[in-house]
Amino acid sequence: MSYSLQTSGQRVGLGSLVAVIACGSLVMSACAGRVAQPASNAPASGSKANKESSAVVEMKPATSAGSGGARPRGRPADSSSSGASRSTRRGEKRDNPTVARGAELFGKYCAICHGEKGDGAGKFAYLMNPRPRNFRQGDFKLSTTRNQIPTDDDLVRAIGRGMPGSAMPPWDHLPPTDLAALAKRVRQFHVEGTEAKLQEWVKEGSMAQEQVAKALRERTEPDEPLMVPPEPPFGEIRWFRGRRLYLENCASCHGADGNPVPEEVKFDAEGYPVPPRSFVNGIFKGGSDGHHLYARILKGMRGTPMPASEGVYTGHELWDVIHYVQSLARVGAQERAQLRQGTFVAPNVRGPLPDGPMDEAWEQARPLYVGLTPLWWTENRIEGLVVQALHNNEDLTIRLSWIDPTVDDRAVRHDEFRDGVAIQFSLSSDPPFYMGDTGEHGGVNIWYWKADRQKDIAAGYQDVDAAFPDRAVDMYPEQHVSAAASSAGEWPRARITQFDPQFITSWGAGNLVADPTLDTPVECLVARGPGTLSGKPANVQRVKGQAIYERGVWYVQLTRSMALAHEHEHGDDDERAFGLGDYLPVSFAIWNGSAGDRDGKKNISIWQKLVIE
Repeated sequence: MSYSLQTSGQRVGLGSLVAVIACGSLVMSACAGRVAQPASNAPASGSKANKESSAVVEMKPATSAGSGGARPRGRPADSSSSGASRSTRRGEKRDNPTVARGAELFGKYCAICHGEKGDGAGKFAYLMNPRPRNFRQGDFKLSTTRNQIPTDDDLVRAIGRGMPGSAMPPWDHLPPTDLAALAKRVRQFHVEGTEAKLQEWVKEGSMAQEQVAKALRERTEPDEPLMVPPEPPFGEIRWFRGRRLYLENCASCHGADGNPVPEEVKFDAEGYPVPPRSFVNGIFKGGSDGHHLYARILKGMRGTPMPASEGVYTGHELWDVIHYVQSLARVGAQERAQLRQGTFVAPNVRGPLPDGPMDEAWEQARPLYVGLTPLWWTENRIEGLVVQALHNNEDLTIRLSWIDPTVDDRAVRHDEFRDGVAIQFSLSSDPPFYMGDTGEHGGVNIWYWKADRQKDIAAGYQDVDAAFPDRAVDMYPEQHVSAAASSAGEWPRARITQFDPQFITSWGAGNLVADPTLDTPVECLVARGPGTLSGKPANVQRVKGQAIYERGVWYVQLTRSMALAHEHEHGDDDERAFGLGDYLPVSFAIWNGSAGDRDGKKNISIWQKLVIE
């Protein structure tokens, strides 16, 4: 589908088209945009929009020459221009190949968060804030239409780009046909949920059955595209006017300086807390380009406390506010928050591998920056890490480094949480979103380095003795104490390794987390879907690790043999073996102890590719 720039009374010249594309005003699809004649339903020359500007950018798909001109509001003339075909809006048959493909993709990639029914109640939803979208409820935040019901292209753009500022990852690595199929599946959930609600009203007697079809169209069909005035040049006077308008209308929630007011946390349509967006941090879920900010400020964001501003600003005033908000943002923040897939290579080096994360041999490995997003959104997050890899035909070693202003290397007290980093290797070439699945090759193998385990090895096991050195304790027989020592007036305190494990039940039961005798700060774990994570037995914990914290940066090196050890390779296919020429998916997670990260509260990446040279 091609998109046109609709203007009030003139064609847009090539220079203007380039300028508009540069500021991100077009709703881009796989086809190139083109310039078209004014729409037959463009505002009259005396309209408010034309008084402010002679050209208006309309987020509108181009109609065919025989479309019949203007069409009724909310009733697109044909499927090519409406963003959703009639059969899609009314619920397409499930044997339709596109719908069937969308359902398959949704089950593999999306249901873990959004739920099998599209109701936002997936198995990982409890870990996330903002919560995954309930498609059946239909409160879509990002749209370019007058009634805020997204077109198929709006949905494809949101799915492909993801939503920076939330746990929603981008899926633009999927083919365009798959993105379109997912968009149809999402719209189908909306139609099904809306129709179910309308039928409830029929049963209650508050709506007649013959009204359902019209009400369903009104609630699920995209309306006409928004008309957005062209972006004016930015200057000091406009900045001044924008700041005045911002202080009058926005600062009560978003703060006078762009940092949100903590007391102004409100709640969304489902009752979950929604803090105001920080403009200083500069991350916008729908992107920071001016024309999409214009649409969100003008129409508000459905299902959230963000109100509409129609009638509050003129077109020029709204642009002044947008330019001021953009001026508050940290340079590059939006770009860094946009998750992307990348590839890093493990070169084959002669001789021994680096003996530590600061070894000069790491200069042989080309680094890759990997962006991260917290599942539970917080401004105190780890934005990304740098990964490098090397191998020598026998061992594979990987170095991870990231900025962290604090060292959190103990997790004994109730308010202490460790720093950590993990690599997730997929056993499949096409893995689901996270943590694997129950398919034949759906497992994942995880290497998890923990800062407190590193300290346990370097400085002795950090138990309650370290956290509470002056505590009072009773005498129990689990400590191995000589008869002479036991007859002394004061019971001697010993390291935990001198205790009998059967009295320290978690250690005695073989729990790796409580084992003070392990000689590696890395846990090797496996999983086949949510709720299946488990550690390998202590005797097959083969991943070695070491870390250095220097000038605000963690450097962690993880190493394991490329082949699996003979004694645990037979009948054990849940770990990843590595071979020359492998091209395999890997992803990363970081726990920031100072932010209270633990378990599922963490910063994650999307899948990257590792090539073993």
